[in-house]
Amino acid sequence: MEDLSTSRKKINELDQQLVKLLEERFNVVTEVNDYKLKHDLPVLDAKREQQVLTKVAGLTNRSDLLPYLQEIYQEIMYRSREYQKSQRKD
Repeated sequence: MEDLSTSRKKINELDQQLVKLLEERFNVVTEVNDYKLKHDLPVLDAKREQQVLTKVAGLTNRSDLLPYLQEIYQEIMYRSREYQKSQRKD
């Protein structure tokens, strides 16, 4: 096993990548929200969210991590909905 500082450095590098990816995801969330507004669609699409969770299950080979990954994605989707709501001028 590597030393703690090396592992933490790797985590810091991964965190930088994750933040950039999440920023990109929120940029696309804005596009989705714009579409939903133009077509009078609600923020929540429960069917789509279930599809995302199912997709996540298919992307990992680590069944021990699956519940944690799905919880993370549930939180990401919740925050995405909250962000969409904050962008609406209702």
